[in-house]
Amino acid sequence: EVLDLEFDDQGPYSYYLLWKRGMNTMAVLDTVSRRWKVTRDRMGFCGLKDKRAVTTQYISIAGGPEEDLEGENFRLTFLGKGSRPLQIGDAAGNVFTVRLRNVSPREITEALSLVREIGFVNYFGEQRFASDLSMEKPMLRYLLEGDFETALREYFAHHPLWKRSLSGKRIDWKGLLAVDGVPAVEKAVLRTYLRKGDAERALRVLPKPVKLLFFFSYQSLLWNRAVSRFVRRFSPSFCVPFVRGEVLCFYTDPGPLLSQGGDLMVPFISKEAIHWDGPAPLKEEILRVVEEEGIVGKLDAEVLGLKVFSPGQRRLIATVRDLKVVDRGKRSLTLRFFLASGSYATVFLLKVLTFPKRFTRD
Repeated sequence: EVLDLEFDDQGPYSYYLLWKRGMNTMAVLDTVSRRWKVTRDRMGFCGLKDKRAVTTQYISIAGGPEEDLEGENFRLTFLGKGSRPLQIGDAAGNVFTVRLRNVSPREITEALSLVREIGFVNYFGEQRFASDLSMEKPMLRYLLEGDFETALREYFAHHPLWKRSLSGKRIDWKGLLAVDGVPAVEKAVLRTYLRKGDAERALRVLPKPVKLLFFFSYQSLLWNRAVSRFVRRFSPSFCVPFVRGEVLCFYTDPGPLLSQGGDLMVPFISKEAIHWDGPAPLKEEILRVVEEEGIVGKLDAEVLGLKVFSPGQRRLIATVRDLKVVDRGKRSLTLRFFLASGSYATVFLLKVLTFPKRFTRD
């Protein structure tokens, strides 16, 4: 993660460098919350990092201890104090080193050359959906439908701490509260539910960042869908399967519409998107997705005390920078490259690895 931290010895926030392996960011923060008895609403970060990688990133904790913390597969190193919390999008970007195995170096090199030249659609990657991907449907769908009981059950049934033991079983809410190592946030949610018998009030106890992860997950899924349909209609492309039965379509040639989209910012699925004055064919796909999902009248909705469909924009096309092949084997290739904040290496690599041979240069 590339970030220029500004330190202030009198600041209320503690900054840390997090090194992890085989864990996603939220799983580490859950562990830190339990070990240091710090609620997750006091924690900040610039983005979620993939579980299937060795990663480093920065973390802020309001009033966090001025010490290091080490656990299985992660290490948190105290760096200093600062005056502001870290937030999603604060980082300039990320440098990646990736080893590709069981590949043809020649074919991958040809695909890399093309993708570096023409860029790739800036889809949200799989990590964006980690908060509710194991649930039957996006968490926000339950919330928008007012089915708070199912939402609460899904939250606990798929929580990393219990998902193996609770899968397909009736939840013993009192029993959950007695489990060792329950994070403070989940304890508060459980106590509220047991005391009030109201799932909505219990879910309101969740920290704002956790709620927003669920909201952004659904919003991002719909953004991907609208853009993918647009790409498929208006450029030579190929499509690959993605999460939740979705497909991502990648252009092989930007075509006249996409070739003008290098700097095009596409709105998130929100009320603002309805009034967007961007390319008509893309807006048409956005409106179609909104109507299909039955959310036309819900774009101003508030759930659990927060606005659901936040305004914002995302660059349509991303480019890779400083791409280098640092090692080459008979059936392997090691790459190093930089992507700006918000772009996903998994999406870039998905295009490279699935790029049809017939489109590569001879």
